[in-house]
Amino acid sequence: MKMDRISLLPNSILCDILSYLPTKEAVSTSILSRRWRHVWKELQVLDIDDTTSRPGLGWEARFASYVNAILARRNADYPIQKFRLTCYEYLESTLTILTWLDAVNGPYLQELYLCLDLVFEIDLPEAILTSPSLKSLVLKHGDYFDCYLKFSNVYLPSLKNLELDGCVDPSKLLSGSPVLENLMLSVPDYGSYVYIPTIQMPRTLKRLIFEDNSTKDNDISHRVIDTPSLEYLYMKIIAKSKLQVSFSDFPNMVEAHLHIHHGRVEHVLWVPKLLVALRETKLLALKHCATECLFNGVTFEFPEFPRLLNLELDVACFNTDFLLNFLHNCHVLEDLVVHVLKIDGS
Repeated sequence: MKMDRISLLPNSILCDILSYLPTKEAVSTSILSRRWRHVWKELQVLDIDDTTSRPGLGWEARFASYVNAILARRNADYPIQKFRLTCYEYLESTLTILTWLDAVNGPYLQELYLCLDLVFEIDLPEAILTSPSLKSLVLKHGDYFDCYLKFSNVYLPSLKNLELDGCVDPSKLLSGSPVLENLMLSVPDYGSYVYIPTIQMPRTLKRLIFEDNSTKDNDISHRVIDTPSLEYLYMKIIAKSKLQVSFSDFPNMVEAHLHIHHGRVEHVLWVPKLLVALRETKLLALKHCATECLFNGVTFEFPEFPRLLNLELDVACFNTDFLLNFLHNCHVLEDLVVHVLKIDGS
């Protein structure tokens, strides 16, 4: 019997194809024929999630056995370059997770993605947090995250992409990433027992997505965005108290989105100055609360927007003077979208 053309391809190409599949599906190709029996063992990209084990009594043991089998049976001559682990059910054994991380870590690991629901705190291995080869690190949580990832020493000299969702204090990771370019940071409200006074973004950033709901009543928080090379900005901040934001000019800005929610306008007096810093952007989107800061804040002159092509505004009411003053300084504007919101905010 003649072998099909795909099966005639070398293992390196077959593994490259399989790397785009979840690991469960890649492993299932081993039943196709004798030719495919061991191909998956040379995969250098693993994407594992807990859908392999249905929730119920003993699901964690089944899931752990499955992951252990994958790691034990793969060919160690082909070191893991990308590892993705997603688990939407509570994991009680942090030792098991640390064992897996030790198994996948090595001098060739470039990307690590963890989305976990944990019952207990864990310390990520220092070998990962000081990896010279790691270029992308993603730490996320599921719907019911109730623990924190703790960091000791952090130095990631090659890290270009960092995504943090549910991290109590990102300071060590941010300061330990000297060439970071892409940052997605979401800081939720942890209640009155967690206060993050200062968050300082790395100067090397080119792309920033920042959502901050951590400010506390009667506390003054400080956020530093001194990132002169920034090209993309998405900022969503809920200011429950006075929030100080320091920033540089952004001469390379291409696209900026601002969602600034506040209890009182005096909590966000820096918004007009931020608009001035964003004057070189080509696309600017201001959501309702951001435009409200300009309506009700201190009187200021709109800056010139010499490169602005696209402008999107959400407003509670149509303010002709505000709009004309804005448009007067947008000399090359091509597209204008104005959303006049109803009373219910829709």
